[in-house]
Parts: sequence; C-alpha cells; structure tokens
Amino acid sequence: MSNTAAVLTKLKGPISVEQRPIPKPQAHQLLVKNHALATNPVDYKIQDTGYFIQKYPVVLGSDIAGTVEAVGEGVTKFKKGDRVAGFAGVITNNDPDHGAFQEYTLLYENATTLLPEAISFEEGSILPMAVATAGVGIFPTMGISRPSAHKQSGGFLVWGGSSSVGSAAVQIAHRLGFTVFAVASAHHHHMVNKLGAKATFAYKDDKVIDHIVNAAKEHNVEIKYGFDAISENRSPLQAAKVLEHFGGGKLCLTLPWPEDAEKPKGVEVVNTGAFRILTDQKEFGAYLFNDWLAESLANKTYVPSPGIELIHGGIPSVQAAFDQHKKGLSGKKLVLKLV
Repeated sequence: MSNTAAVLTKLKGPISVEQRPIPKPQAHQLLVKNHALATNPVDYKIQDTGYFIQKYPVVLGSDIAGTVEAVGEGVTKFKKGDRVAGFAGVITNNDPDHGAFQEYTLLYENATTLLPEAISFEEGSILPMAVATAGVGIFPTMGISRPSAHKQSGGFLVWGGSSSVGSAAVQIAHRLGFTVFAVASAHHHHMVNKLGAKATFAYKDDKVIDHIVNAAKEHNVEIKYGFDAISENRSPLQAAKVLEHFGGGKLCLTLPWPEDAEKPKGVEVVNTGAFRILTDQKEFGAYLFNDWLAESLANKTYVPSPGIELIHGGIPSVQAAFDQHKKGLSGKKLVLKLV
C-alpha cells in the first residue's frame, strides 16, 4: 500500500506530492485511512511563515475523516473499521505522520470522535479544528462549566458566526443555555440563526455595536461573554465594546489582541487554540471528542457547519486549496475528497 502525501519541504516552499511510508500507531494512537480532508486558513499561513514548524519536511493539516485501519496499545474507544473524524496533531509534535494532508494519518485517541452513518466523511472532516478551537475557548479558557442539568443564562456574543469556528461557538453556547447574538455577513444570517443564534447582525453595519446592545436589552439579558472567531482588523475592539456596554466580561480571541490597540477596561481578553487538546488539555480533549461531540452527532444536536465546497483532484490539489484560502472565503469550508 502507498501513502500519497502533500509535503512541505521548506519555508515558503510549494507543496510537493510524494510517497511516504504508512505509519504504525503507537500507544494511544490510531491509524486512519483518510476519506476526506478539510483545509483551514492557518494552513497557508503556516506554509508562508513557518509558525509551529520546527523542522522540514513536514505534512500540514489538522482536519481528517476516515476509517480506522489499526489501533495502538491502550486504545479502548475505537477499533478497526470505525468511521471517525479527528484533530491531527502535527502542529504540536512536528511529526509528519500526524499531518492531515496524506492518505494515512496518525491520530491520538483523545482527539478522535466517532461519526454516525448519517454524517458523511466530508461533513465529518470540517469538525475537528472548529470544535476544538471553540470548545477550548469556551470551557477551560473562559471557565464556563461543562453542560449539566443547570442551564447557563445571559447573553453570549459570537463575532464571525458563519465561520467554521464561529458556527461551532454558536452551537455550543446555545446548547449551554445562553442567549446567543452573532455577527456575520448578511447573506449568512439565516444559517447562523438556524444554528442557535437569537439574532445575527451584519459586521459591515456602522451601528452594529448599538444594534447588538439594543437587542440584548430587548431580550432582558446582559452580554458578559464574547467569542471572536475572526480576531482580525477591528473585530476584537468591536466585540470588546459590546462587553463594555454591560460593565465588562470575558472576550476570547483566536488570534492575539492587536498590538497597537489599548485593551479595554473591565474586559478580560483570553486566547484559544485547538492544539491545547494535545498539550495541557488532554483530559478535556477526551471529554470533548470521545464523549460530547460523539453524543451530539449521534443525537443530532450538533450540525457540521458551515457549508462545504469540494476541491477535486485529491492530494495534488492541496496547494490549490491553500491558494483559494488566500483569496478569501466566507461561510464555507474547503474539503478534499479522497475516497
């Protein structure tokens, strides 16, 4: 058997299609035959900047879905033949065997979830990075309690609600009981509201902050939590201003706070990262992927989102997907179908 891979051989270099050995799973690892791979904006940014990369050659990519080919010692929740999706950990260990963009990838058990038959591999592939980023941000980073019989209350702001990470944050916050207010492009409002937002606002509206604040007051809630899935340009400052209207709160970003901007008083700014489920939040990762996500997909209380655009051509089309990300995407995920 062969393992066709998209290999990055040097900083800023083009993707090279090569044959690699099929890896063997070690303790607490699974070998997955990939059926679908999803790309993320961070992929081309890593290609261009070398961020996270300690040595080359490397295989990039975090989002995979496929079937389990083999399991390593100590794996108890998965077996050969299982349909799974998982967060590939190359950005944490720099091991190309753990990169997504190839035919066979190693996953850690705690970063893997079962896929029910009703979820396609293409849909499954868009889950891992988004769910991990939103989950790490909302639970261990912002300190919000895990789901229980006691529902949360109050308002929750999601900036970038139509993105993959933003749509995950909308669904998680809604499931927890928050009244969710989101910001997204106008043509995505119906989708975001369907996922659980009480109201969604256009980010291009000059009065978007006032509209959000007024809507929260109309629903008799204060917005004390914010999640900025975009975290670029003015979005962190705008999200913070919403929280300031309610006396402050916690704002979670996916990128650092702008260097040239003063942090708002009364607003605690924190950062999330999907990689933490493989570093300091391994137990949480197991809960999020092995338990919460698997159950939520099975009982249809979590929906893979946003929409999918298929990139044809398999592994050789990885560079084309990177290039398309650079041009900009809105409200959709790029997915490569391998099988």
